[in-house]
Amino acid sequence: MSIEARHALIAKAFSRVRQAGCPLETSEEFEGWLGQWARADIDIQTLRKRYVELLQTRDAAWRERHVLVD
Repeated sequence: MSIEARHALIAKAFSRVRQAGCPLETSEEFEGWLGQWARADIDIQTLRKRYVELLQTRDAAWRERHVLVD
């Protein structure tokens, strides 16, 4: 798949999500990874792994701030 085709796929997916009124990931890390995937520098599995790790890190940080301690 060409870089242009990958960029078009990303734009189409983001457009659909916006039209559905769903939240979009806006972090610089994620956008950078999308660019790497579009250029075929990383595969989709690596993109997914990095994104899941980002979400897990955010979740752990949130839990650390919000968990009640006796």
